[in-house]
Amino acid sequence: MKKNVLLVEDDPALRMVVREVLKEDFNIDEADNGTDGIEKGVHSAADLIILDYHLPKQDGLEVIAAIKKAHPSIPVIVLTGYLSPESEKQFNRLGASKIFPKPFNYRTLLDAVKDLSNESGSSSPTIVKPNSNSIGEPSISKSATGYPSDGLMLQASLNTLASLAEKIEFLQTTTEKYWIEINDINSIRETTRIMEAELRNFYGKINHSLFEMPDPHKQVLQSARKPCLLGDN
Repeated sequence: MKKNVLLVEDDPALRMVVREVLKEDFNIDEADNGTDGIEKGVHSAADLIILDYHLPKQDGLEVIAAIKKAHPSIPVIVLTGYLSPESEKQFNRLGASKIFPKPFNYRTLLDAVKDLSNESGSSSPTIVKPNSNSIGEPSISKSATGYPSDGLMLQASLNTLASLAEKIEFLQTTTEKYWIEINDINSIRETTRIMEAELRNFYGKINHSLFEMPDPHKQVLQSARKPCLLGDN
């Protein structure tokens, strides 16, 4: 029997993508604001909650506080594009099981939902801090010399490629079906939007890091072929 997941997210496109990712394994109920999220989370038979931080009417902190008061052992996954150290501490204190900064890896989210929904009877959820490498967002730190090493740049490149490859696989699965539904179209649009954001983020960070180096081979970099994204022409 499928378990029940309550998805509280005000972005209809992202809500649709998450629903498409989870629907084969879970029953999905939805709310598009914090007030409805609390109502459904407190009174429905959800086995796991996925909620956004910034919600209309009542924010994610209020939602998780109300739901955890009624159901202390229910796992809660937080999605957020605006995570600060203070909000992370608050979510952890309230009992968040995992925090996914946006954009996130769909497969990693699905794996987390499967793992947490099988942890029945757990009264103290495992707190997992966000990890930039798990969502494909490159993080290029400085080495001891003050410049990014080849290894750090290679790691950032591989993380980005892995994240994009996962989304391409999702797009391929969606577009190879016998018919395309309106939900599929919205999922494709949201996925391509996230892929574009990841590419822009990656190129911005890696270009900045490379040109900071004392010998960045500027002529080679400037002559290299770069992706042409909408609005760049």
